[in-house]
Amino acid sequence: MTVSKHIEELLGIACKKQASDIFIIPYKNDFQISFKVREGRIDYELINDESGNQLINFFKFQGGMDISEHRRPQIGSTKYLINKEEINLRLSSVGNYLGKEILVIRLIYVEAKNIELPENFNKFINKKGLILFSGPMGSGKTSFMYSYAKKISTNKLVMCIEDPTEIIADDFVQLQINDDAGIGYEELIKSSLRQRPDILIIGEIRDSKTANLAVKAALSGYTVLSTIHAKSKYSVISRMKEFNVDMFSLKSSLIASVYQRLIPTKSKDLICLQDMLIDDELTTSFEHVECRELKDWEDKINTLYEEGVINQKVFEEFIHG
Repeated sequence: MTVSKHIEELLGIACKKQASDIFIIPYKNDFQISFKVREGRIDYELINDESGNQLINFFKFQGGMDISEHRRPQIGSTKYLINKEEINLRLSSVGNYLGKEILVIRLIYVEAKNIELPENFNKFINKKGLILFSGPMGSGKTSFMYSYAKKISTNKLVMCIEDPTEIIADDFVQLQINDDAGIGYEELIKSSLRQRPDILIIGEIRDSKTANLAVKAALSGYTVLSTIHAKSKYSVISRMKEFNVDMFSLKSSLIASVYQRLIPTKSKDLICLQDMLIDDELTTSFEHVECRELKDWEDKINTLYEEGVINQKVFEEFIHG
């Protein structure tokens, strides 16, 4: 079987299982290919060393990564058409202590962008300011952020800055970080604001410089959407504080803090459960950031469990965020 045929078959099975990730990991003298699905990680096949390296190099080439570099961490992205459905892939590689490479492939299903927006989000359609989406990896925050941007972007210019670009949106202007060329978040944010976008999407806030630039852009009259890793809607404010953002500036610019998870139901569907800080609750949270922490989230999970939407195993897995 050719490498391209192997990849097509691999992605086809991953999509059929609705896997969120594919792992290609060295195992003794071979490579183990596994899928991450709702129930956990499952092994798919064991392939020899030569086939594993060919597979990794092919993906890296498609993702614009350096195939001659096997130790340094790299990221890339590409897309495939599988069973007439476009799948965006985010690639992450790193070498282990033996110099053998590990590749993790995140599958981002384009159809996930068409999720239903809660009624609460109608409040923000004409507002200027900062909206932060939080949750662990695989919680759907990037897909939801794009879905929201599409909802509010009629006759508007949307610019996206990501590292790397995860979801291809032909009607958005999408810019990508290029560290090798010295083009980072700071340079692209400053440059994009000169283009006067109506909506600015910053893929992820991961450092102080990016956090402060996002707040500054929101204070300048732009609608800014971004993601941040936090364990609750309240922790979003704590994380921004850790990034040395002035709390008065954040309070003046932040219009919503959203924490979300994708919850598997008894009917085998996934629901996007969100916990939001808005309006008066958002205002008072700056004085009492940790006072409630997961209380509201626990109430939502309890309701799903009591209504029979989720089983006990899912309840125990998600009750703490």
